[in-house]
Amino acid sequence: MYRFLICITLPGILFISACTSKPAESLPALKNTWTVEMTHSGGIAGISRSIEISSDGTYRVKDDHSGSENEGQLAAEVLEELKRLVDSTLYSPVSEETGCADCFEYDLVIAGTGEPFKAHVDDVNLEDSGLGPLVMFLRTIMERELN
Repeated sequence: MYRFLICITLPGILFISACTSKPAESLPALKNTWTVEMTHSGGIAGISRSIEISSDGTYRVKDDHSGSENEGQLAAEVLEELKRLVDSTLYSPVSEETGCADCFEYDLVIAGTGEPFKAHVDDVNLEDSGLGPLVMFLRTIMERELN
């Protein structure tokens, strides 16, 4: 979607800015064999956690700070909810540099057929990216399995 903005008119000069952003794009469909990976890092405490979920429902979560690691099998309804979230998410590319020193950062990779989808967002641009619900879903699984 394109956005146009008329900024300001000064005596004798008209400033017009055409602000364009990349159109929102669908995430890769979770078909056949795939993986969804997310790294959750940063914050004041400097956490570093990761989750990897495979198409067969197996998952692995890890907390680098504490050394905790857990593997298991997602319930069928949780795996279906993940697929639904990925299918319904529209990603809007955002600037990677927000200047937020103590924000949480999220690196998401969806791999399957074709080129892997990769995105880096933080607390400042998470909602604008469209990835908020998916990231929070993955964080919930991660936190549940590490506690």
